[in-house]
Amino acid sequence: MTKKMLFFGLFLFTLCLLCNWYSDLIVGYFTIFTLLFIKLFLLIIWIIFLVKIIKSFDKNKNKINILFGILLIGSIFSLFFDFRFIKTKVEFTLYKKQRNIIIEKVKNNEFTYYFDKNIKLPIYKYVSSDGEIYVYRNDEEQIIGFWIFRGISSGNVELIYSSDGEDLIYDIKNNSEIVKIIELEENWYYVESNY
Repeated sequence: MTKKMLFFGLFLFTLCLLCNWYSDLIVGYFTIFTLLFIKLFLLIIWIIFLVKIIKSFDKNKNKINILFGILLIGSIFSLFFDFRFIKTKVEFTLYKKQRNIIIEKVKNNEFTYYFDKNIKLPIYKYVSSDGEIYVYRNDEEQIIGFWIFRGISSGNVELIYSSDGEDLIYDIKNNSEIVKIIELEENWYYVESNY
């Protein structure tokens, strides 16, 4: 029984991590209610799993401690780990070359705008959450936003390339309140803002 519970605990832990890692994608393709339903479902399963652990505590104390540890670590990760930021840093490293190609193409006016300052990417769509970028400025200074999360009413998160640093980002985002800005590398910034 404990091998099955151990396997089930690791499976649940993995499901929770995946749900948190891809939460923006789930909301982007479905709705916030889908994500809430999935998280509620996982919470109910976690509670059932905890009850099973408590019921079998007297029989297998050592193995139960491992299961309880899995449950505790999974809960801590789900509640306190900033998955969006860590995922952005990982994808920043993975897609840096492709994003630099896109920046160069924007600089050379090789893309056409489809609405206001939005560009639908014909190549490398995966470097922005919805396959689009927003060009704030493309003259002697360049500011380009790659969407991480494009919020409907709760704000948005972007990976912004700014050729002239953080101050330029504050200048162009005067209509929205910047909640958080973190420099990932020279000219690259993780920016959370409200509408």
